[in-house]
Amino acid sequence: MYQIHQIRPIENFKLILEYTDRVTVIVDFLPIIQQGNVFSPLQDPDFFSRVSLDLKGRYIYWEDEIEFCADALRMKGIEIKSSIINYMDKELMQK
Repeated sequence: MYQIHQIRPIENFKLILEYTDRVTVIVDFLPIIQQGNVFSPLQDPDFFSRVSLDLKGRYIYWEDEIEFCADALRMKGIEIKSSIINYMDKELMQK
């Protein structure tokens, strides 16, 4: 069972998830949002940015309405290297 250590929303409805085993993935939520229904609130960028992590790192959630488990997100995500994250951080700082 995987545990998320840190979560960071970025533009275009994506999340960067850092796991306790030092694996980092990026998850694109746009396909999920486009399904509508229960996921409709996620299309609001302000709401999306208020994502939270449970105390044990086993799932992420939005205001107790929508939640995703760490294992499923790890399978859905694309692994990224720390050098890419550092580059993204530099790009954001320049804006």
